[in-house]
Amino acid sequence: MARWLMRLTKLKTFQKLKNPWVLGTMASIGAGVPPLVVPAGWPLGWRALIAVVVAALAGATGSYFGVVLTRAEDAAAAIDALRSVLDPLDPPQPHHLADPGGGERSVFELLLPQWCPTPFWGRRAEGARWRAWCQEEVTSGLMVVDGPGGCGKTRLALQAAREAAADGWVTGWLREGMAVALVCAAAAVTSPRVRVLALVDDADTRTDLAGLLGALAEYRGCARLRVVLITRHGAELGQALQGRLAERHALLMKSAPVMSLRPLGEISDLIRWYGEAVRAFASARATLAPPVSDMTGPVRKGQAIVEVFAQAMVTVLGGPSPGDSPTPLGEVARVLFEHEARWWRGTAAQEQWGIGPATDLLLARVMTGLVLFAPADEPAAIGVLRRVPELADAPAERITNLARWARALYSPMTEGGLRIGPDPLTDWFVITSLTSTVDDRHFARHLLNEPTEDQAARILTVLARASEHHPPAQLLFEQLLGGDPVRLARYAIYAALTTGTNRGQLDHTTATALAAAGLDPDTTTQLLQLTPAHALPRCTLTLTRRHLHHNRATGTPPCLARALTDLAAALDRAGEREEGLRVALEAVALWRELTDGNTAHRPGLATALTDLAATLDKGGEHHVGLRVALEAVALWRELTDGNTAHRPGLATALSSLSSALDRVGEHREQLRVAREAVALWRELTDGSTGLASALTTLSVALNSAGEHREDLRVAQEAVALWRELTDGNTAYSPDLATALNNLAAALYRAGKYHEALPVARESVALWRDLVDGNTGHSPTLARTLNNLAGTLGQVGEHHEQLRVQREAVALYRELAAHDPELFHQAYIDTRAALRRLLPAHDNQDDVTVDL
Repeated sequence: MARWLMRLTKLKTFQKLKNPWVLGTMASIGAGVPPLVVPAGWPLGWRALIAVVVAALAGATGSYFGVVLTRAEDAAAAIDALRSVLDPLDPPQPHHLADPGGGERSVFELLLPQWCPTPFWGRRAEGARWRAWCQEEVTSGLMVVDGPGGCGKTRLALQAAREAAADGWVTGWLREGMAVALVCAAAAVTSPRVRVLALVDDADTRTDLAGLLGALAEYRGCARLRVVLITRHGAELGQALQGRLAERHALLMKSAPVMSLRPLGEISDLIRWYGEAVRAFASARATLAPPVSDMTGPVRKGQAIVEVFAQAMVTVLGGPSPGDSPTPLGEVARVLFEHEARWWRGTAAQEQWGIGPATDLLLARVMTGLVLFAPADEPAAIGVLRRVPELADAPAERITNLARWARALYSPMTEGGLRIGPDPLTDWFVITSLTSTVDDRHFARHLLNEPTEDQAARILTVLARASEHHPPAQLLFEQLLGGDPVRLARYAIYAALTTGTNRGQLDHTTATALAAAGLDPDTTTQLLQLTPAHALPRCTLTLTRRHLHHNRATGTPPCLARALTDLAAALDRAGEREEGLRVALEAVALWRELTDGNTAHRPGLATALTDLAATLDKGGEHHVGLRVALEAVALWRELTDGNTAHRPGLATALSSLSSALDRVGEHREQLRVAREAVALWRELTDGSTGLASALTTLSVALNSAGEHREDLRVAQEAVALWRELTDGNTAYSPDLATALNNLAAALYRAGKYHEALPVARESVALWRDLVDGNTGHSPTLARTLNNLAGTLGQVGEHHEQLRVQREAVALYRELAAHDPELFHQAYIDTRAALRRLLPAHDNQDDVTVDL
């Protein structure tokens, strides 16, 4: 009997009975049939056994069936919880109210990624990389998509998410304030088959981003959870978040893959896409498409696709013929918003809204406030509109009606607030509405007066972003921060860190506000922890000055010594070398006193000596700098003999000593010390930055020793390492620029002039950007310009060579006027080089002007 039952369970037919519906039905039948079919004459034992088996089968199946249903209900509830924190990828396209007067309708709807009628072009490699990232089993659950405004980041994310949704993924835009709820909902899912893809647009303006990363770093659920942050500057965003995150959470952001997008297409592609956009927009607006050329168009290489689309929309609207060059973005935005304003006027006049008489200016200010503040709901929107001077005393009903009218025109894409159109165009509208006239600036003061901290965090970030293309935004940034610098300083620092091209200006603006603020010791310390020294050198300098001030008043001697050391480093980074030398000498003197009484302070003295040696070297005190560098190395060697944890300090001091030896012509010893520093850094597992710096120093030493073949190899390794580091942290840009200059020089010495030229140009371009934010880099830019001029001469680019050499002379003239002792000879030498390039009869001011 037992063998028969075993064979029965192995039959395919029996295996099918495991289906809960089949098993439940069979069990129900089985429970009722035996009493009818079992002969009454069978032995009582057999009948009892059959009854027990059937009853057990029915009970087990019922329990199993109940568990299956419960699990199904739980899975459905988990999916519902996920969908509740995500907005749909494609919200319903709004059926805009008709303007009964002139038939106007919104011109921006078709420019937004969700409703743009043009095909999705290109980005095949990026799409393939996205799909691979989603499917990998062991990968970071976070990815960053970055690129210039209007280059198609959101469009790519939307296209990729649509494909994922078709494959069964739960997808959507993460709602504001729902970051932690998303991770909790995913963790509640018990099935590994569930896959979730959440998109976070304009990630730099989100106030819940730190919470999201913290929760995501701790995620251990069964569901495959993928989160995509969309921002303009991925590396800068990661840098800005480091001060807000625990170390293990910051590691998630640092290790996340970054997909960097650049403007798409060649000129021929842009011309074709412009023509296709004109026809698509005209069709969507039910109007006749104007004729466009297949051979020429108002485009330029490297143009963002949103600019091409905006120009196409202006063409459809009957704007002036653009010709073969693109119209400036501000002029395109002005035309589009003039059409939009007519639509606002026509719809606002409809009685159903109960708005009453409303000027174009009032309607524009309503939209400005709602776009800038992005209120999450109607009560918040009403609070924003109360900030508009014309509505300060208006009846509550009118303000409510205005908020509802605006929301009806622009149904929010997500719960994050109202959005009119693409950011580059909307930013122009907001900044223009707040800065164009005296009355507009009066409106700005009312609108930006005493925002909440969450509001200020968003607004400062938006203004920082907008200032990259619209300089007046920086004035608004300064105005908002200046109103309450103590309370808003940390948000201003975060906002400045999220930008790229204008970080230097925002660093200066924020530092000026901090210098005028009465920062207490605790606030000063907190802000210093949030501020990367290399990224915001002016803010760091202001804060370290204040930190030193507090320590002089109430600090202990060791705290004062550390504050002096920190300030000396900050002054060096800012190019304030005279004061930096004075502070560095004071720091060393104080550390010596402390070490005499307690040898535990020797690491502090060794660090201060290393910094002082570098400061003396940069100030031209080479022989004194060498003596200090030798003392620093000797002290670090003693410390390392007793504790290997001090090896990074020794390696750093060795690199500093190598540079000092170079200045006094001790090239053989210089090379030996530089090799020792590199070898020491290679042994350290966490010293990639130190190794890159040591390789740069070794490259210089190899050149000085005439080891040009090895110099080229080391210079290439240094550049590769600095590129990798700079991709994750733009604060290393000065180091990359220095390494590039060294590599260009090594290629030049090897006779590879055409290979050296693009490297030299890249180095100069980096130094130009750095000088815009910190004039302390001007001497290095001047030297790099000299090197570029020499390379240009070798490849026959004499016109550009002359221009670059003139620039170097002008820069050295300014430096020599400020510090003749340090830069006069360099100015004379550079001026002589320029004279050799000029024709004998060309009497140029650049050459004849003396100090």
